Amino acid sequence: MRWGGCRSALLGLLLLGACAPTLRVARPTPAVVDLGPRARVLSLVQVDGPDDSPSVVVHTLKGRAARQGYFQVEAWKPDEPVDASGRRAYVSLAVAEWSFAAPRSGAGGTEPQARVRLLSRVARTPEGPWSEPYETGGLVEGSESTSDVSRAGESQLLVEASLRAVDDLLRVLAPRPRVEEVELDVDGPLLQPGATAAARGDLEEARASFESVHARHPELAAAAYDLGLVLEALGRWEEAEALYADAVSKKPDDRLYRDALESVRSRLRTPATGYPP
Repeated sequence: MRWGGCRSALLGLLLLGACAPTLRVARPTPAVVDLGPRARVLSLVQVDGPDDSPSVVVHTLKGRAARQGYFQVEAWKPDEPVDASGRRAYVSLAVAEWSFAAPRSGAGGTEPQARVRLLSRVARTPEGPWSEPYETGGLVEGSESTSDVSRAGESQLLVEASLRAVDDLLRVLAPRPRVEEVELDVDGPLLQPGATAAARGDLEEARASFESVHARHPELAAAAYDLGLVLEALGRWEEAEALYADAVSKKPDDRLYRDALESVRSRLRTPATGYPP
């Protein structure tokens, strides 16, 4: 966050830089395989493949998802109720290729290589209907291995090829990151403590401050908007939408409020195209 955003350049010049604070808010664009804005859990319904490939792929997927920080990966439990909230996407994985070879190189030696290819399908329920398969894959040669080439054997290279295939899968499922710097509306001293907390990066303190002002002064459109912006930055989009709508109802001509409402509403209401019709 930084200080310096102004609703107009003229106002900024008149106030000699005394502009409203801004907040960095993640407003991602849809993923290649779009599971919707609420999806945060990948529930593995089925994982098929040769040898020990399913266990290696699942272990790798859980570890890489934790590192990515967007999805949580869980094994589907047949007795659990279907999650209709959109927060959980059901996934079926097939390890279509799990191969290792050591062809001779031009120098007369061998160049070990491993190839892993995944076919992934997604659904809104564990029974389907399932999407068309999306293919991701990884090829690793001995010379590319992160381990000592002289000791890079079949299992090591297959694990590294799995990492590439899984990373490709997570990249196409997660929304593409995009961060915007959005202006807070600090139109009075009541909102200044929350803005100060937001400026130093303490979003929870800013949320509590704006929440208190909004509860005591529900007539203040700026309090609803500022609280909505902090909640959006915290990933609580549905709550942010309601607060933006409240702010717009009080000041329907305010472009800052309308833009915020349209932005979060479009993300929440755009159909998830990764699922079958």
